Amino acid sequence: MSSSADSSTNSHEHPQGACPVTGKTYDFCPRQAGDVRSPCPALNALANHGYLPRDGKNIGVWDLVRGLKNGYQLSTVLACILSFGAMLLLGQYRCLSLSDLARHNMIEHNASLVHRDDNNGAEYAPTKVDRKLLAALCAEGGKLLPNRITLEDAAHIRVKREAQCGKLDGVHAEIARGEIVIAIGVLGGKDALKNGVNISALHEWMQHERLPTGWRPDHTQGLYQTYKMAKYVRERMREIGTEQPPNKPGDSKAISDQYSGDALSRQETLSK
Repeated sequence: MSSSADSSTNSHEHPQGACPVTGKTYDFCPRQAGDVRSPCPALNALANHGYLPRDGKNIGVWDLVRGLKNGYQLSTVLACILSFGAMLLLGQYRCLSLSDLARHNMIEHNASLVHRDDNNGAEYAPTKVDRKLLAALCAEGGKLLPNRITLEDAAHIRVKREAQCGKLDGVHAEIARGEIVIAIGVLGGKDALKNGVNISALHEWMQHERLPTGWRPDHTQGLYQTYKMAKYVRERMREIGTEQPPNKPGDSKAISDQYSGDALSRQETLSK
């Protein structure tokens, strides 16, 4: 698969979900006039690479399953759970368009890491990545491992975002954790449990909705591994929420050092 080729410098259409420029390859082609996209960078990237219909329309459940398996090498079980679960939550049992996933408080939720909240009562939430939020997300990484966003970082990021926007209900909290966990697990590679994901790769994937340059799936991301990662983030979020902020000017560095040491210990235990 080609993750960096942009072979669509001229505007064109994607009739019946096919691209006349890239043909039957998985080369990247960004959204064109008439295409629709979702708030989910993962699915948008699959459409931009042709693993899903490039126009983002009339996608059946088995199209979703195949796209997730072929594009990100998810296990069949995990791909089926995500695909059938999306159809169930949306109440659409035959097919969907990517824009359907923007219906507020169905699958889409407030306190997204890279999208503004839907505060105006609109039926459909924003689908365009907010560059300031994306920059803030990337800035939160690198505190445990240089140039990486780890599961520990993810827990802190989610706590901070929900402090800004308000806590999520149980279902959407699980969805929100799952989003960042699967991104780390898939893009970070087989050692993502311990080492997280490269910040630049995550930034490219989210901003351009394109598979990161040079990236290839090196493992099958399965249900148990994803559950294990999400459980870690959930438990750390609970612990972080009960921690007291520093009271003295000199406490910040001590807490930062303790964060790094404790987090490394936890991640090493998780990866065993």
